[in-house]
Amino acid sequence: MTHATNVSLEDPYAAWVGIDWADEEHAVALRAAGSQVVERTPLAQTPEAIDGWAQRLRQRFDGRLIAVCLEQAKGALIYALMKYDHLVLFPLNPVRLAYYRKARTPSGAKDDPGDAALLLRYLVEHRDELRPWRPDDQATRLLRLLVEQRREVLQLRTRLTNQLTEQLKRTFPQALALVSDDLTTALAAEFLLRWPSLEKLRLEPPETLRQFYEDHGSRQVKVIQQRLDLLARAQPLTTDPAILQAADLQITLLARLLRDLIEPLRQHDRQIAAV
Repeated sequence: MTHATNVSLEDPYAAWVGIDWADEEHAVALRAAGSQVVERTPLAQTPEAIDGWAQRLRQRFDGRLIAVCLEQAKGALIYALMKYDHLVLFPLNPVRLAYYRKARTPSGAKDDPGDAALLLRYLVEHRDELRPWRPDDQATRLLRLLVEQRREVLQLRTRLTNQLTEQLKRTFPQALALVSDDLTTALAAEFLLRWPSLEKLRLEPPETLRQFYEDHGSRQVKVIQQRLDLLARAQPLTTDPAILQAADLQITLLARLLRDLIEPLRQHDRQIAAV
């Protein structure tokens, strides 16, 4: 495969590279300065394979700069490549690549080697439209990652909370009032781990439940009494043993998962505040 476009002799790059991301193996297309030959090679998605490839390029081109075009601005590949000072990264917006692919391949078909070559060709022909990627300073990168992680944990917590709410509504709806409708607290998690069903809760004397609330920071006498009154008149929604046995397992699992998210979220909040 050859390109008709010639690059200026004053170009600072010793080679141009297009890399198409894949989960297990990347497709690489490389063109050395002064050559029209496009070299196609696979690149395994392992730190060792990526490091070996980058070091071979450094040796082959005597440490000169190499332009690398890839279809992402974050993620495992760009994290792996950003540590090499001889690689200058040019992330290309996936939408822009899709339009370019459609213009070059009317069928619009996508395949990894083809996209690697397209990324290389775009880099060579349209580099003036691209900006070299420059990472933010360490504190900014850390803050962004922490915020992204915290958001993902919150999304996970929301999914788990919704599942637990639906399960309780089907077998133990009184529990929602007994934990103030907030299933994200340590009180709610510990309550449901101890009493995943109305049947188990009603085996306890009122003083045990009163002590539980006080031990978990709920010391409003009126509120505790309202909960005890609710329990005294509570009736089971279902008495089907099969349904209740399965519900016990599901409620216990979800409560444990929600409890285990509490401290990680606090750690993220502390680190975000510190950064």
